[in-house]
Amino acid sequence: MSASQPDQLFLEKIGAPVWEREHRAAGLRQISAKTRRYVLERDQHMCRRCGVGAAEAYPGEPDSTARLTLGHVKPHGSGSAGHAEDLITECARCNELVRNLTDVQMSSAQVWERVKALPGKQKRELLEWMAADVRPLSPVERAWGMYRQLPAALRDEMQRDLRDLLES
Repeated sequence: MSASQPDQLFLEKIGAPVWEREHRAAGLRQISAKTRRYVLERDQHMCRRCGVGAAEAYPGEPDSTARLTLGHVKPHGSGSAGHAEDLITECARCNELVRNLTDVQMSSAQVWERVKALPGKQKRELLEWMAADVRPLSPVERAWGMYRQLPAALRDEMQRDLRDLLES
């Protein structure tokens, strides 16, 4: 066997960890599947920052779809852990933005200007969302979010089944 070059990895065993423990990111915490599922369901399978649903196209970018991930409310360095109360659902785009721009956020004055510009009905709706700390989804939006979590083959099958149901 020849020696590896500096930019190459050697696969010792399929399924074995690739990175040595000492090279893992400081403060990296494991999130259990149970916690991950709970947070995604709690957040209704939508990014809590921008509102996009799993696998939905970003507005104005039909070729770019959202991939949901979990983000920390506070950065690792500030003591955030892998518990559900420390996590929120984010799309990969928002998660990356927050990671790189943690200190660059809109000020409350900037947010307030946008809130004041909303029509009265939307202001009342926003206040309800704020009080509940969640934007409620209609039954069809909830079904859509669950549908988008399915693998492509199952989505195709479900689409055919629904079409058949409606045509019968």
